[in-house]
Amino acid sequence: MRKVSAFFLLALTASAHADTAECERHMLSSYPFPHRPTAEQALALKDCSADNLYYGIGVHFDYVRARHCALTKDNHDVLMMLYANGYGVPRNYPMAKMAACRADAAPAETEARLERLARMQTGKEGPSPKIDICDDATSGQLAGRCAVIQSGLKEQEREGRIESLVTRWSSAEKQAFQQLRKHAEAFFTARSNSEVDQSGTLRSAFVIGERDALMEDWLESLRAFEAGQLPVATQEEFARADRELNQAFQKLKALPEQGYPGSVKFADIQEAQRSWLAYRDAWVAFGKVRYPAVAPHAWKAYFTRKRTAMLVKLAASRD
Repeated sequence: MRKVSAFFLLALTASAHADTAECERHMLSSYPFPHRPTAEQALALKDCSADNLYYGIGVHFDYVRARHCALTKDNHDVLMMLYANGYGVPRNYPMAKMAACRADAAPAETEARLERLARMQTGKEGPSPKIDICDDATSGQLAGRCAVIQSGLKEQEREGRIESLVTRWSSAEKQAFQQLRKHAEAFFTARSNSEVDQSGTLRSAFVIGERDALMEDWLESLRAFEAGQLPVATQEEFARADRELNQAFQKLKALPEQGYPGSVKFADIQEAQRSWLAYRDAWVAFGKVRYPAVAPHAWKAYFTRKRTAMLVKLAASRD
């Protein structure tokens, strides 16, 4: 999947079928009957996600079931990828173009897809060309959907890394880690939902991106600790870090309501702060079990500095 560029994400956001002569021609076709699911198969797929089946998110990827699901749900852009890439069916560019025209996409997205399919068909994209729905996203709707897809793939990859870290831990360590993880996910959700501007059309992409960044930073910290790079701080250093955190928090509190970024409100920041305190204390509790040599104030200093950086960045991004 090619990375979505900022230029395309800030382009036209209207969503409609492309009204072009080319699409009028392609729309005369229909999907082959043998490629459609039986009534029994369609019933079994009533709660399916064509995206998940195509990309293998939460399930083993299955192109045949992805096709059946996409036909059941009228998910034409997934059908475009299947026919264009030859996944589960032979490559069929006319079918792919028909699917591109039928997809609920912004005009610029449809146009870009048709151009790409034409290049693939004529060999200008190499011997084994591939197309992805997120290649040329221009709408906030598709940007959000692609963010969900990318986040799901990253989450699976992170799960593998986490499992490799904890597999040899004791039962007590694993139990403490599950408590830590519960509080981590609660804080990351609060932070991304409450301290990220959600006033624009790309809000869902920004929220998902922030949560992914927090999860990645959390895992990198855990990996560093497992490698022996444990936090070290004195009581005085924690006290200084705590003062700096309070100063950053009070600076945000002093802002007028319209001074916060977009849709962010101070009440939201307070809610995220409460969730962060529980998260920080969960690290102390987990550290006592897994890393008993580390003093509680060292954990608090380490994560207090990280939280201060978040609040400083939030204040700097105000309107």
